[in-house]
Amino acid sequence: MSIRHGLKWGASLLVALTLAACSITQTTSSTQALSEVSSEPIKVLAPAGAPALATLGLGDLAEVEYVEGQDLLVSELSKADSEYDLIVAPINLGVKTWKESQAYQLDSVLTWGNLYIVSQDENWNEAGKTIAVFGEKAVPGMVFNSLYPDMQATIEYYPSVVEASAALLSQKADSALLAQPAAAGAVAKAKENGTELSLVADLQALWSESFESEHKGYPQAALFVKKDQAAKYQDELDAMHRYLESATPETIEADVEAKVDQLGVPNAKIAAATWQQQNLHMVKASEVETEIADFLSLFGIEIPEGMIVQ
Repeated sequence: MSIRHGLKWGASLLVALTLAACSITQTTSSTQALSEVSSEPIKVLAPAGAPALATLGLGDLAEVEYVEGQDLLVSELSKADSEYDLIVAPINLGVKTWKESQAYQLDSVLTWGNLYIVSQDENWNEAGKTIAVFGEKAVPGMVFNSLYPDMQATIEYYPSVVEASAALLSQKADSALLAQPAAAGAVAKAKENGTELSLVADLQALWSESFESEHKGYPQAALFVKKDQAAKYQDELDAMHRYLESATPETIEADVEAKVDQLGVPNAKIAAATWQQQNLHMVKASEVETEIADFLSLFGIEIPEGMIVQ
């Protein structure tokens, strides 16, 4: 080979290697950039209490903000430009806000009710006795009144489950309508003071009997996703579903313990022990439209056209 040909061949090889290196660098950079974008956690808003436990399966896939009350849930569900990708909220609340902006669609039902009557006496519904009830105009009160239209005991309404529980523990009431895990907390607290309380009625079972539903309970808290974007969050939705169907008492206790101050539950042990009674099952809304319609009838509202993710 001549010197001239050798130089040309060497120069060509150098150019080829340089281009290959650039291509690899660009591909690697593009892959890293894509990975960084896809791994960015989504933003989720959820109410504290039992519905908050439905988000435990999201892990590092999401940044979840837990809130007390419904004000922020209502305002964000009504915003077309909300920063939250997913919002957990009472199903009736989400349906009402749809009329304002049609910003979030109903993807799945997460909780199917966690209400129980707690008392020392199975004959709690008698004249002369009192029952502490919370959520007079909200889901707890509405469900209770629909299942017990002819009450013998006197109903005393309280602003929150905490106050209804306090009325029972201080013996201002003979029984109380409580939600799990607060109901278990009340039973445990009473036992410390020498009083035996128990769950004497399961409102979810009564509802299923009344409406002849295949699912135990009523569709209470649901997952709302930004309109027409459900497919975008499929990984997160799948993670939530897997967790709710396969979590063990040990994993639940550990996960709750890590953020118990945010979740709004008495403690991790009680949350794990009452997991089954909290009725957390993720079911696509499109599969239970009849159940949703029956529940919304309590509030005199119907499922808006186009709201359910199909």
